[in-house]
Amino acid sequence: MNSRFWYISYNLFILPIFFGIVKFLALFKPDIREGIEKRYNLWERLEEKVSKRNWQKPLIWFHVASAGEFLQAKPVVERCILRGAECLLTYSSINAFRWIENEKQQKINGLLTTEFIPFDSIWNARRLIGLIQPSRLVWISYDLWPNLIWEAYFKNIPQSLISAIVHKNSLRTNSFLGRSFYKSIYSCLEHILTVSEADSMRILSAIPEFKKIKVMGEIRCDSVIERRKNLEIPKLNQAKKAEFVFIAASTWPKDEKCIFPSLKEALKKFPEMFLIIAPHEPTEKHLNNTEIFFDEFKIQRFSSMPPDPSRNRILLIDSVGVLAGLYFYANMVYVGGAFTTGVHNILEPASMKAKIAFGPKYSNSIAAIEMVNQKIAFSIENSEKFNKLLFDSLAKRELCIDLGKKACIFVENQVGATDLCVPLLMENIS
Repeated sequence: MNSRFWYISYNLFILPIFFGIVKFLALFKPDIREGIEKRYNLWERLEEKVSKRNWQKPLIWFHVASAGEFLQAKPVVERCILRGAECLLTYSSINAFRWIENEKQQKINGLLTTEFIPFDSIWNARRLIGLIQPSRLVWISYDLWPNLIWEAYFKNIPQSLISAIVHKNSLRTNSFLGRSFYKSIYSCLEHILTVSEADSMRILSAIPEFKKIKVMGEIRCDSVIERRKNLEIPKLNQAKKAEFVFIAASTWPKDEKCIFPSLKEALKKFPEMFLIIAPHEPTEKHLNNTEIFFDEFKIQRFSSMPPDPSRNRILLIDSVGVLAGLYFYANMVYVGGAFTTGVHNILEPASMKAKIAFGPKYSNSIAAIEMVNQKIAFSIENSEKFNKLLFDSLAKRELCIDLGKKACIFVENQVGATDLCVPLLMENIS
């Protein structure tokens, strides 16, 4: 099976089926529907921004999936701009749009524009490349759009994949069809810079002849440490006064089903405990359900928080973009996602010296795997194990503090991946 086979199969069969599924799901899922609606008029927006580019400078086009990958890319983009390149960034998800548009988020100075990426048809790919005319196209982590990659390759535009992650059980490398399909994609790239040696080996199982693959490390650590220097810390007097602050971060319903009963029990037994809950999707329905579950406690929403919420036991986060600053107060953080598709960002709370816990599905995060192996982060499989971990942390607070310090050291020791990848991205561009 060769690249031509996959090019034809993708466009005649795979892509139409995918578009059909997305349109169907949009009828029931507001996030997907909003992502489609926000793409209206994107061509006009892009044309206006690109018309203002400086044609004397090379243009590096970065693409990310969502907010987490945007933060991951941020230090790399900033460094490329400092080295004389113009940069443009596209993203796939509505969460990235919300994050970037949030006025509290720090913008990247000198970035030409940020915009949704159009759906991956041949015509959109050709139109995008003709409009942007990038000197290099840089893919972050995993979100690869085949038609765009193939069309850029046909136009001799150099492409790089940085902070590359391939999960242990990924179909990209665990099946014959997956290896064949991704070989047709990976072979179009000039560089592949992976997070770990294991990721490199998995990619080499698909393209053993690929020479320009290198272990780079986790650029997200660079991003987290850079962001920590400039964080806006919300003023929470109750959190300052509390002896133990627990944050349930980026939680989904399955996470909450596991951890909420124990958190309620802990609030009853430990009056000095303060709880912050930040759902991954702070919809009104989700927020209401949380308030009903904890209705016996004084609970306050972040958006309507009074200057001194001294009587509150729980703070409910009903907006995006504030969670990183809240980690400043945390003694312990449960990071959501690992009861569904995979754990969310554990590096931000780790960098703030919090003890870290999450659910059982964490193979998507190299940091989570390594921290569990080093016994400085904890995966829990059910309510009973979370209950034990929580109450042990409350009973042995000095140990909890020590684990938080070790988590922070883990993040700080991995800084430097940006310095490795930026020179490669600046090569051979004009």
